[in-house]
Amino acid sequence: MRFILIPILLSNLLFSIGGVIIFNDGTTIEGDVTGVNKNSIYITPMGLTFPEEIRMENVDSLKLYDGKLLVANNRTLLLYDNGQFYEPGISLESNDAFDSDYDVEYVIVPNWSMNFYSGYPIIKGSTFDYYDDINPVFGLSIGSPYGLFFGDFFMNVISEIAYYEFNVTANPDYENFAGMAYQIGLSPGLFIGETSISLTACTGKYHAGPGFIGGGSIDLPVGSYLLSNFEDNDFIQNNSDFIEALEVRLTGRANTVKKNDGTTTYWLGAGISLGYEF
Repeated sequence: MRFILIPILLSNLLFSIGGVIIFNDGTTIEGDVTGVNKNSIYITPMGLTFPEEIRMENVDSLKLYDGKLLVANNRTLLLYDNGQFYEPGISLESNDAFDSDYDVEYVIVPNWSMNFYSGYPIIKGSTFDYYDDINPVFGLSIGSPYGLFFGDFFMNVISEIAYYEFNVTANPDYENFAGMAYQIGLSPGLFIGETSISLTACTGKYHAGPGFIGGGSIDLPVGSYLLSNFEDNDFIQNNSDFIEALEVRLTGRANTVKKNDGTTTYWLGAGISLGYEF
């Protein structure tokens, strides 16, 4: 038995790569991946010695620590054996196997995200003529992994809370236009490489009644830029997972809101959004 265990342990040490398996129910397992075939993933969970077999039908995605995706959206992108990556349908013995530096194309993995938005109204409805103290609008949105994901296209459910405040300094007794907005909606989008273009359509309750937001964003891959251009920096290396999950978006929004007097007003704003995927 000793002579059988030693080769197994050596194989696990020599040909293992760190990664995270995300199951269909959203739970995860993290450890050293020793093999991936069409039917199973073999992973040694953190704190354990021997690999466990995870059936592929239970797996939503498998992401390595370096950002490579071997499984995404229940689809096997690459197989892994004895330190080599190769495409499904290609024999490991063929010359088409890839080494560990093989660059995997970006694939959408549904997840949760949190974005903090700050913007300023640049075009305002005529009823805003009363207000001369226009403050920035702040918002916090939560993106969910629930929706539709087809190749580079996605459309997921989002929710948002926002705060706005517009005042009249010349007449302190005049009712200001301020309050919280609570909204829910959809965000369809499209990936072009690692950059995404997305739209936002939300509706909900503002301080005086119902309102609607429609907007668009360009997601800049700031995390990937930092990792690729400052990879020798100790801070970047030690926080690579966190930095890779950062999002920076340039955002434009149109708000249509009901007022206390029953009329409707609007404003168009532009701003920036900082987010994190988890």
